[in-house]
Amino acid sequence: MSDQHALPGTTRPFAISTPAKRPAYAVGPDTYSFVMTGKDTAGAYAVIDMLVPPGGGPMPHAHEFEEMFYVLEGEVEAFCHDARTTVAAGAAINIPGWAPHVFKNLSATVPARMFCVVAKAGLEEQFAEIGIPVATRTTPPPPPDPAKQAEMAKKMPAIAARYNAKILPPDTFDHLMTAAELAIVKLANGK
Repeated sequence: MSDQHALPGTTRPFAISTPAKRPAYAVGPDTYSFVMTGKDTAGAYAVIDMLVPPGGGPMPHAHEFEEMFYVLEGEVEAFCHDARTTVAAGAAINIPGWAPHVFKNLSATVPARMFCVVAKAGLEEQFAEIGIPVATRTTPPPPPDPAKQAEMAKKMPAIAARYNAKILPPDTFDHLMTAAELAIVKLANGK
């Protein structure tokens, strides 16, 4: 590029992510692998490869950043404010900053895989703090330990606050699920 010096400058090199070098964490029943982190993007965004087993998904929450999910395989139910929608393979959904939300894989048998993009980055750091390191993006989490789950539930509000997020009551979206769907979620969480 001949007029390269006329461009605004950066000394930051491009970032490359290969599957063998991506850190992966078990977070609840899910496995999350970091495709691009805030360290790769100067904090602008992060990309997380999420494997969500039947009944999987996070606890209800809200955070300051935008969050987009692109479903690659299977489907998830997304809950935001007081609405519910199915997000199937090939579809994407954006969750606005500070919107109360959760996603759940309510299939009894089919895992879901999706890419999550957050802008600004930071969610991956929270997952690294609360998750259990695992070998790969498809490594299942260890069996649930009720004592460790209870300990983490007590710590989560303070951890979330450090990442400009808030944990909501576990039953926030239960009124939008059937009894059978709630049973699938409970089973995935060892209850």
